[in-house]
Amino acid sequence: MLTAEKLHLLLTRPDGRSEARRLHGVALAAAALADLRAAGVVDFEDARPAAEARIRVVAGGTAGHPVLDALLPQADALAGTPVAAAVGKGRPRATKPVIAHLVETGVLRTRPAFLDTRHVPASPTTRAELVTELTAVVRGEREGSEQDLLLLGLLHHLNVLRRLLPEAQGDQSRRDLTRRLEALSREDVLAQAVRRSVSTTAATAAAAPLSTERPVGPGVTVVRG
Repeated sequence: MLTAEKLHLLLTRPDGRSEARRLHGVALAAAALADLRAAGVVDFEDARPAAEARIRVVAGGTAGHPVLDALLPQADALAGTPVAAAVGKGRPRATKPVIAHLVETGVLRTRPAFLDTRHVPASPTTRAELVTELTAVVRGEREGSEQDLLLLGLLHHLNVLRRLLPEAQGDQSRRDLTRRLEALSREDVLAQAVRRSVSTTAATAAAAPLSTERPVGPGVTVVRG
């Protein structure tokens, strides 16, 4: 299963809502770029700092997977774009092709909702298995693959890992767990791109003015921040 598909399942609640609604697309973009890189479609230039790494398109044709094939036109358009900038804009936009393939393979099912259509897990088993595998990696009970480490890094920077993997901490202190997760993702350009997006989103929200309007006369309104 693709990294983007696993991440989508981990972030999808039983009711179809996202655990990280504002940053779901950003995280999927990072995961999709990892899948495109693993398929040999794109690569990232070496750069210091890593935030300056750019996307290189290294192969054309087809990728051999319906999700990745659907993303190829977007991948071509990202050539030369800094990885952090692409991820921050949620590009490539992977949500629709990921959902479509998971529905087609029976992992998700479509459920009508009020004024909406949701895509909910067909069974809790797949997500539970992912949680078990990643928990074992964090606790040092199994060696994590490159995909596992990226997923852990993304969940950590989205600030949802402790909620999704409640048994991951084990005997570690919260501080030790945080240090371990930071160490796992410190050198990963995709995980760091998501980290930057989370920080930017939080800073923007914190800086948003809390304004109130008070009319003081005909045609005159005072806005107080």
